[in-house]
Amino acid sequence: MSGAVEEDCPVCNSSESAKEQFATAKVAEHIKEKARRDDTHRAWVEEHTTNGTLSEIREALTEHSRPRN
Repeated sequence: MSGAVEEDCPVCNSSESAKEQFATAKVAEHIKEKARRDDTHRAWVEEHTTNGTLSEIREALTEHSRPRN
């Protein structure tokens, strides 16, 4: 059985999507927390978001991880 079947399966895809969303949320929390004390994290937040909210950080992480055409 190939991976293509899993990619087409709505159950597998929803599970994979949930894992990706959870991972992005955890990274966003990490960045927001570290930005309080670390200049590098703070600079990333300032460069990629307007207000530094978790939702903006999550969106920036998602946007940043997409392949560029």
